[in-house]
Amino acid sequence: MNYAKTFFVQVDFMSSQNNKAQLPANPTLKEINWYKKQLNWGELPPFYHLVASSLAESEGILTHGFDNAVKRLIDKRNWNIELLGGSINLAGMIESDTKPRIALYQTFTERGFELHAYPYAKDKEIDQYISNNKHMEFRVWDPYSMKLVLRINQLHKYIQFYFQRGDDADKALLIYSHKIVYKIIEFLKQELNIVKVKGVSIKDFYDLCEKERTVDQDELALARLISSGPADKE
Repeated sequence: MNYAKTFFVQVDFMSSQNNKAQLPANPTLKEINWYKKQLNWGELPPFYHLVASSLAESEGILTHGFDNAVKRLIDKRNWNIELLGGSINLAGMIESDTKPRIALYQTFTERGFELHAYPYAKDKEIDQYISNNKHMEFRVWDPYSMKLVLRINQLHKYIQFYFQRGDDADKALLIYSHKIVYKIIEFLKQELNIVKVKGVSIKDFYDLCEKERTVDQDELALARLISSGPADKE
């Protein structure tokens, strides 16, 4: 399923008649940050900056050289080559047509949005430290350093904030966060055997908040009154 193409109704970022700042159709994070500054007297609000900084870190997972969970997951030196039926060629390179199985879960915690990875031992998902087990497709599985693929800090609260008093830059940031997660999931699908992608996506949570916002408050109050039953008569 192409999550990126099904996310959010397209927003028209074209400004009004007085030469205000504009966003391109497919803005980068840098362009969104610049646009937010134009809407906020040259400053980035602290809450916005928190989320944007977290997105910058997540964006760098596939490009920066620092160690992270994705690099550990795709490191063939930690794959159980014997179980996967792979080999080491004459050049010392590891070759394996079979890739380790991983289940991915999208979830919102008190810290924000997170993408979690779980390996398999036979047909069971594992969530504990395991080393040199013949049924594991990784030689070492350390949840502390391999389970959390990425985190976007306080994204759940920022989505709720957007529906309360957000602007076009805030929505662009939410769309961009979804694209980053989609990009990383697609990368992992190429490098590993992703058995499933489950949980609550950014789009799911966004849609839920939008639905709650558009509920007719009078209908909601009436439904609550009816569900409570008739008042007790003296």
